[in-house]
Amino acid sequence: MNNALRWYLTSTGCYLIPGGIQQVLFPWLVAVYLAETPERLGFAQMASQLPMVVLILWGGLIGDRLDQRKLLIGLQLALAVPPLVMAVFTFNNLVFYEMLVIWVFIAGTLGAFNQPARDALLNRVAGPDIQRVVTLSVGIQFGVQIFGFLLGSTAEKFGPTLLLVTQSSLMIMAAALTARIPPLPPLPERPRRHPLREIQEGLVIALSSKVIRPAIILTMSVGIFFAGAYMVLLPLIVRDVYGGGAQGIALAFACNMLGTVTTIIVMMKMGGINRPGRAMITVGCISSCILFCLQFGMPAWAFYAVVYLWGMCGGISMTMSRAVVQEAAPETHRARIMSVYSLGMMGGMPIGSVILGWAAGTFGAREAVLIPSLGMLAVIAYLRLGTDMWHFTRQQQIPAEPAAETATESVG
Repeated sequence: MNNALRWYLTSTGCYLIPGGIQQVLFPWLVAVYLAETPERLGFAQMASQLPMVVLILWGGLIGDRLDQRKLLIGLQLALAVPPLVMAVFTFNNLVFYEMLVIWVFIAGTLGAFNQPARDALLNRVAGPDIQRVVTLSVGIQFGVQIFGFLLGSTAEKFGPTLLLVTQSSLMIMAAALTARIPPLPPLPERPRRHPLREIQEGLVIALSSKVIRPAIILTMSVGIFFAGAYMVLLPLIVRDVYGGGAQGIALAFACNMLGTVTTIIVMMKMGGINRPGRAMITVGCISSCILFCLQFGMPAWAFYAVVYLWGMCGGISMTMSRAVVQEAAPETHRARIMSVYSLGMMGGMPIGSVILGWAAGTFGAREAVLIPSLGMLAVIAYLRLGTDMWHFTRQQQIPAEPAAETATESVG
């Protein structure tokens, strides 16, 4: 492992622990601390994701134009501010629903510019085996978030203020570690066009590619059906079916992440997957069936076991789809194409959050599980029969210059 990659992964760990804390702390504050309805939880989760949908393509443009290392340092320092402000309010017992929504909206706005730059920087420090490094990066991502969940689970014991201060401190540490990444050679010079036209170039390349487009469709479907179930249904099932609070929510999230990490460890030992498309389609079917099991009454230990198995399937889908896009994206447009990939996930999450929040309020959290299970099976059927995903092989590439030329012609 080279020095740049080592500092990149270390800084990524510090950056993602606050995200793990927030995934537990935020729904706990809404659903348990304020005892809001499922519909309002779904809306609040949508508000946290909406900035990514609106701004992430602009984040990709900025990530391709600016020094990604310096950009990440500034954004991480900015991300340290919102939790610190929230800590002041929680310390004085001034928490209310609208404030929580504003908090996550601001954090999501800054995250929309962080994610594409971080994805593009990974390729520049990874070395030749992109799939292996992406797998390692995703494994670290979920591994450290489990630690974040454990911290988040202490909200009832220690209160939210300490956790918010911890989030802020870790963001400052992430910025300091990112600064340790050695300065990288500048990207090749390219003519700059109108920002909307440059964003459109990234969209055209991504959506015209037989490799990238199916991966984005899969990712968007995961955002609608699986991420929505993860962020809305799991906390509600813990609360309504098992009478749990912050610890129960954290345990559900941690079991899911632990399943993902388990799969990633196995894939690292295997040296990767040579047929990623077949793996994603097969695992998508299995994952839908496992999620369907949550509809049935079961003891708490069985519920957490099913969530763990569901996470194992997610480990393959998330790492392989990201690796496929990372390998296929030309360097000149990588941040923009990765922003399109992230938009697939983030664009689906608000839709899924609202739909599943409504469904849980109308039919019950367990009964609402039927929607993501059947919806994802329909998408997997399309990807198998209507695309070339089944035949994807490792390290398929799109030549940078021809792709850029095609994009330029297509946008006029």
